[in-house]
Amino acid sequence: MLGFGGGKGIIPQMHRDAVVTYQWVTSDQFAQFYTIGKLVPGPTTVFAALIGYSAMPGRPWLGALAATLGMFVPSSVIMVVVDAFWARFQASPWRAIISHGLAPAIVGLVWASVWTISRGTPAGPIPYAVTAIVAVLMLRTRLSAPLLIAASGAVGIIALR
Repeated sequence: MLGFGGGKGIIPQMHRDAVVTYQWVTSDQFAQFYTIGKLVPGPTTVFAALIGYSAMPGRPWLGALAATLGMFVPSSVIMVVVDAFWARFQASPWRAIISHGLAPAIVGLVWASVWTISRGTPAGPIPYAVTAIVAVLMLRTRLSAPLLIAASGAVGIIALR
């Protein structure tokens, strides 16, 4: 509910809760679930369903449902209400001031998410090289993220066996 800048803004908190506080999943599983969330259509944070599934081994489908509803319903309701309110002040200078003020926080939250996800990834020259290559390809080409994720996953399967 408090994630600014989209779903990526709440990933550090999700990691802290799911991995550190409640120990529902490991950091490796969290990174794997995040990757799956990037590959499927829809918002990346749909991987919350996988965390919920893992959190309740006795009733995994209930855990997945509860996590999905908890992830999307409160924030969606708030966004509908805020959007209606926000539209009223379209001409207000405060709207631009607030937007510009939140921009650095959003960038910081996205980078915190990148750092959090990197905790669950293997270290070494091959993963670092794959990361660097994917970063360059993302910045210099129009290749889709799911394609790059799948290709880097294939390289990881082959090289890190």
